[in-house]
Amino acid sequence: MPIVRGFFLAAMFGLSLSLAGCQTRLFGELSEKEANEILAALLEASLQAEKRAGEEGTYVVFVEESDFALAVRIMEDRALPARHYDNMGEVFGKGAMFSTPLEENARYLYAMQESLSQTIAQIDGVLAARVHLVLPEIDQLGREIRQPSAAVFVKYIDDEAHDPGAYRAEIRRLVAASVPNLDPERIVVTFFPAPPQARLRSPAPPGARVFLGLRLDEANLSRFWLILGIFSVAGALLGGGAVLVAGRRKAGR
Repeated sequence: MPIVRGFFLAAMFGLSLSLAGCQTRLFGELSEKEANEILAALLEASLQAEKRAGEEGTYVVFVEESDFALAVRIMEDRALPARHYDNMGEVFGKGAMFSTPLEENARYLYAMQESLSQTIAQIDGVLAARVHLVLPEIDQLGREIRQPSAAVFVKYIDDEAHDPGAYRAEIRRLVAASVPNLDPERIVVTFFPAPPQARLRSPAPPGARVFLGLRLDEANLSRFWLILGIFSVAGALLGGGAVLVAGRRKAGR
């Protein structure tokens, strides 16, 4: 009957909305590039995610409540959202009108570290990079009493397609060329692999079902049956009432 069929369609639509609405905010105030990178990483890990427009041209990424913990771990392993590196203009633009030589040296050291870190992070397969510099120390007579040195931290994607370790010598030369009198042998480059993407894929939970494109696991399966039961009872009552009304109309005729 048209009434019963219309109620059934409305019930299924309401059920879908009730189940699809179990989302939580993962990140906000993102640029479109950052939101797309996060969304791609989550989708590659077989997680349901959605990008929505936020305020003032920013974006917000949502995930299913049951996937929130796994999504956070994936973001940590993938170093997302990508870290913002300060440039020279930003570092020295934050200073006061008058600065001591010590403050100026500290800003210069920080700006150098940020610039080198950002450059190394552009290497294919590198997720995050940090450079720590120790500049030479000069005494009052102009003699160098401490040689410069550097330590480089690199987190990279551990798969067959990426091997940032092959650039170890190039990274050393890059850092050495940026610091006066820095011997490449005094630069320590350490690589830390991120878990492979395949290991981060969300496993299908036991007894999971798919309904109207929605994954039903232990977190929302009970809610599904409860809502479906309520709609079924309401549909039966409405259907019975429709049959009764139709019978009375037929008898009256």
